[in-house]
Parts: sequence; structure tokens; C-alpha cells
Amino acid sequence: MSGLCAALTALEEDARVAVVEKSAALGGSMNLSNGLIWTFENKEQLHLEIPQGDEALQDFVVEELPAGLKWLVSNGVALAAEQTFQWYGWGRRANPAQMGPALEDRIRALGATIMTDTSLDTLIVSKGRVVGAVVDSDSGRSEIRAKSVVIATGGFQGNPELVGRYITSNAHDLYLRSNPFSTGDGFLAAMSAGAATSELMHSFYGHALVAPPARFNQFEFQSISQKYGVLSVAVNLRGERFTDEAQGTGEEDLNFAIAHQPEATAIYIVDSKIADMEWKDNAPGRVAISRAKTAGGPVAEADTLEALAQKLKAWGVPPKRLLETIEEYNRTVGSDEGADLHPPRVKHQIPLSVGPFTAVKVKAGITYTCGGLKTDLDMAVMRRSRSISSFRHLRAGASDMRMDMIPGLYACGCDVGGISNWGYMGGLSQALVTGRAAGRSAASAALASVEAEGANA
Repeated sequence: MSGLCAALTALEEDARVAVVEKSAALGGSMNLSNGLIWTFENKEQLHLEIPQGDEALQDFVVEELPAGLKWLVSNGVALAAEQTFQWYGWGRRANPAQMGPALEDRIRALGATIMTDTSLDTLIVSKGRVVGAVVDSDSGRSEIRAKSVVIATGGFQGNPELVGRYITSNAHDLYLRSNPFSTGDGFLAAMSAGAATSELMHSFYGHALVAPPARFNQFEFQSISQKYGVLSVAVNLRGERFTDEAQGTGEEDLNFAIAHQPEATAIYIVDSKIADMEWKDNAPGRVAISRAKTAGGPVAEADTLEALAQKLKAWGVPPKRLLETIEEYNRTVGSDEGADLHPPRVKHQIPLSVGPFTAVKVKAGITYTCGGLKTDLDMAVMRRSRSISSFRHLRAGASDMRMDMIPGLYACGCDVGGISNWGYMGGLSQALVTGRAAGRSAASAALASVEAEGANA
């Protein structure tokens, strides 16, 4: 989505545009989303829920989303009425099956060249400036010369080596909950050209999915996600709680913690009361549990916790330790002793007390990486060697301040790092806002370069 928005915006600014798409079709992970383009209602709540991010970039998304939504409508995208999201957000829902073709039709109508089944290999750099890209297709390797290049390759979640390097040693155990083409091509090419990275390279967004041998396809990612985990008691394969299940903006925080557990696996345990609870824009957990069971995933049910623990022995979970964990949780949660619970449970302090009880084995899913390239608000990519440290708590004097950007290189969408981290502020909104900004900046720089060449001719 970020690449489509960048291309269309640049065309509207009278630039000539070539769109290079690794897949056979445009759209990327946007095609697999639920279509809700949302973010936080106010910056104060955003900074409270998602601290440690790049506040300037975060604020930029909040400020620019309303104009971005109007722009989508002006380009033929059908959006539903404004709606609230959770306790902190707002947005409008699109149908990805309509939005993608609408943007593509506009891009084609304005004369862009679209090259599908073509991937980025490297950037062409001349005298420190990016002047094009080397791309690969079925017909071989070729060069595309350009005044500006926008990286919009969707993050590096599909690259096990990069995920293992930056995020978790359990990379090979994760579900890839996104399109399969986002393998860090843009990130690696930009790094080779001297780009700087954002902070929090180990952060990512995703949701846990029912574990193998469940069978489902990429268009079922939304329905098979087990988002009720924030209400559950989550244990690892050792039968131990490992995080506050309810912390953060949603189940994505819990999912992040699962990625660091043995086999990137956890077990969500609920009682019948929790399974039937509706909460914050989500259907009751029983709906997702039913889908997990239909998909053939590991789901166990029993009338008592003792019987459930015995069933989970087949999953390699020690029954005695599991019962100790649940008994400690039930004894302390919601009571004066709750402050002594470790790990803590700040919200949704609901004991497991009403049978029957259900356990679902889940595996962490990675949808997109939150770390990436360091950019400014024009989406220009920072040059590592000509910039000082980008630490948030830097204590440098004014005379040492230096931030140099790589001329001709811009990034957008999930290739921009530092916007979300362990919390989540909307992937489609990030794509929309940063894509439009990158398109504007790239077009402006390209047209200025052409004018300068004409003046010097």
C-alpha cells in the first residue's frame, strides 16, 4: 500500500514513475489485511501506549491521516464511515479487494510504467547520490536510472536470517503472517548504500496463530488469529507464565513475548466465562477457538483444570508445574496479593474458575518488522557515515549535531523504522501517510534535479 500511495502521489506531482513489484500482482500485505485504516485519536494517548518510538514520526501519522483518507476517496477508494477502534483509536475501513485495483487503475491512467515479477537487487550510487536501481526479472538483470528512488518493500519479516539477527533466535519457528515477498530487499540495498537504521530493530507486529498441524491459507490470517490471548492465562511449554498477557495495546505484545519462548510457542488457557466474553472490537474467544479446532489445530478441553493438565501432558507440558502456575494465578489475581504475582497481571484480572476449560496451542506470527531505515519527516533516508548517533537520549552539544540524508533515496511503509514498536498504531495508516510523504519528496527532488540540469546545460 505504501508503494502504491508513493507512486500515485509522485504522478500527481508531475513526476515520471516506474513501479517495480516483486510479486506478480500489486498490493503486498495490504491484500491480506482487514482493511481498517486507523491510528490513535490523540498524541498523548499514543505516547502513553507506545513509548520509545520516534515521536516525530508517530505524531506525523496522527496529523496526516485525515488528509490521507480524503485523498484515498478522491482517488476512487470506497471507505466506510468513520469508526472508533479499541479505547484509543479511530479510522475508516476499506475493502482491500477494491482499494488495490482502484489505486492501480489511477497509477496506470497517469502513465506509470509497472513492472511485476521484478525484484530490487541493489541501488545505483554515483558520487554519494542514489541514481537508480539494479533489478532482476525472468528476462535477466537490468538497470533503471532515476532521479529519486523510493524503498517500499514491506519490511524484512520474510527473511529468516535478518529476523534471526535482529529479533529472535526462534526465527525458523515463527509463522510468517504476511505476504511472502517482503524479504528485506529494500532494507539490505539501502544498508549497502550507507543507510542508518532506526532504534528497536528487534521489535515487530503480529498475532499468534493456532499451532501446527493446523491447516489454513494466507487469506485466513485474520480469522485464525487468537487475539483473545490478552484475557487468557498464557503458559509456555514448561507450564509457566512468561509475561503480563494483558499489557500493551493488544495481543501483539503477548505475541512478541511468545516469539522468545521455546519453539516460539505458548498455550492460551481460558474458562467458559472468558471464552464467551466480547471485548474491544473483537468477537468472543470461542469463535477463534472454534476456527482453530476446525483447522485441525491443537485444542484441548476438560471439565476440570486437573483433567486439562493431564491432557496437555501429550503436548510436552508438565502437569504438576502447570497446575502450580494456574493455582498461583487464581489465588493472587484480583486480590491484595496480586501485586506479588510474577509476571504481573495489570489488566483483565480474571481467574480461571468456571468449567469447562479450554487450551489452545499457538505459535507466534510475524506480520511486519517495526525496526528499519532511519528517515526524517520527508521520508529521506539518513546516511549513517555522515550523521551522529540517533539514540533518543543522546546528550550531544549543539556543535556536534549532524544529520545527513542520502540524496535521492526515500523510504515508506514498513521499511521506515521507529513508528510502532511493541505497541501498534496501525499498519495501513503508516503505509498511507508515509507513502504519500515519500512520493511528494521524491517527486520534488527529481523535478528539482531536472531543472538544475536544464539550467546548467
